[in-house]
Amino acid sequence: MQDSLSVKVNEQSGLMWYKNLFWVNNDSDCEPILYGYNRSGRIEKEIEITNAKNIDWEDLASDQEYIYIGDFGNNFGSRKDLRVLKLEKKEVGNSNLSKVNVDVIGLEWADQKDFTMRLQKQDFDCEAFLSYGDSLYFFTKNWANYQTRMYSSSKKTEYQILSSKSEFDVDMLVTGAAISSDGKVLALVGYKNYLTYLVLFYDFEGTNFFEGKSLRIDLSPLGAAQTEGIVFAENDSLYISTEESKLPQSIFKIEWEKWIKK
Repeated sequence: MQDSLSVKVNEQSGLMWYKNLFWVNNDSDCEPILYGYNRSGRIEKEIEITNAKNIDWEDLASDQEYIYIGDFGNNFGSRKDLRVLKLEKKEVGNSNLSKVNVDVIGLEWADQKDFTMRLQKQDFDCEAFLSYGDSLYFFTKNWANYQTRMYSSSKKTEYQILSSKSEFDVDMLVTGAAISSDGKVLALVGYKNYLTYLVLFYDFEGTNFFEGKSLRIDLSPLGAAQTEGIVFAENDSLYISTEESKLPQSIFKIEWEKWIKK
């Protein structure tokens, strides 16, 4: 565990591994900045987005060329401006602070017809996504029924209306998603009654993540931590992050391979 993190990341939400640093963003209405900190928790680099506000940034994903910022947090279920910000990695310089522009992928859930404001009483919030192959995969945070739906989009910078691909009863509020380097293990993290749970999916075909085997792991010994992000880092080591709540903002390493074999 690492809990000696800067106050700059007290609302860390997304989690990504890039250039041997953990990269995080803070969530709604915070500065439009990505922070990269090392294993000691010291911030070494920052990326400031100059042409997009942080409406409600919730997760980070990446591929070889791009970093993706998920600006789709929707606690009230009323947003009509969901989007992913797309940042070219080559725009990130070697200095401690890089200022960059992003492109935008606009999103809409095809099955959402009601946009009435209902704080934490609807099933169209989203705080988790990942990049795999030529697509992005989104996993909803269902406040009403504790399930999650999966959507997918292309990585093209255009407005996209997404239909639900599948649904799974995770029995928690999903806040982060990650996939192993070989694409054989999907990890979803979240909480219920502010106790942390991890669900691992494996033995699936292609990207039919919910059609293989699954294992739900109780991480409640972490205490009343508000779990937010998850990432497979070097050698598929697995980390989850939490924001400041009753406990300080932290990052934990999870020894997931003791539970399943790829």
